[in-house]
Amino acid sequence: MKRVLIITVAAALAVPAAVAAAGWLYEGKWGRSGSGNGEFVNPEGVAVGTGGIVYVADCINSRVQYFTPTGSFLGKWGTPGTGNGQFGKLEGIAFAPDGRLYVADTANHRVQYFTSTGSFLGKWGSFGTGDGEFNNPAGIAVAEKGAVYVADSSNDRVQYFNRSGSFLGKWGPPHPMNILDYPQDLAVAANGNVYVADTRHDKVKYFTATGSYLGEWGGRGWADGQFYDPNGIEVAPDGRIFVSDTNNCRIQ
Repeated sequence: MKRVLIITVAAALAVPAAVAAAGWLYEGKWGRSGSGNGEFVNPEGVAVGTGGIVYVADCINSRVQYFTPTGSFLGKWGTPGTGNGQFGKLEGIAFAPDGRLYVADTANHRVQYFTSTGSFLGKWGSFGTGDGEFNNPAGIAVAEKGAVYVADSSNDRVQYFNRSGSFLGKWGPPHPMNILDYPQDLAVAANGNVYVADTRHDKVKYFTATGSYLGEWGGRGWADGQFYDPNGIEVAPDGRIFVSDTNNCRIQ
């Protein structure tokens, strides 16, 4: 069963001491396996828009659904296909500062973008290895100044674009410090640095906004700071970096 869980910081709330000490307070959940409103099959990306509205990439159902912060169904868009507003398998979603929602339409090897209620605005990309082409794009993130970063997973690289999809740059092989192996997700910090979940290297690598290598950490293992196929990454407003350490079944 796939479902969405909402967690909030417990600081300053009247909660049991053991819960408050852990730092988080469980609030609720919604969803079950299926294709009806509020049901999911392998939900992947989640993004939060204006007013706390929650958008979910309902991967195998080939659609985006959106909800109130407590899970009441508000709407959806998308059907299986290759037309505008249709999806194959979809994974990453991210909001831009101007309110556009960008979707990594993974199985169709492209990016599509929409208004917050699902009106189609544009798209770019096709299958391939050239600039602006993709092979299973997964994670997607938008910088404060509007640049759109895409984890081009099976091409082992990151590409970035302006808000309407014009190619700006890329990084990955063959530069020895930029080698990536199936990067699944990425996140942009407030200072513009880009953090990449380098999944098959079991590392986090980070770069400047234009792809200059800055550093890395991790490696295969179970110990603190090690990973086993990390798939998701996010940067909190306070600068902390959260990583879904997938095959170790934990968050670091």
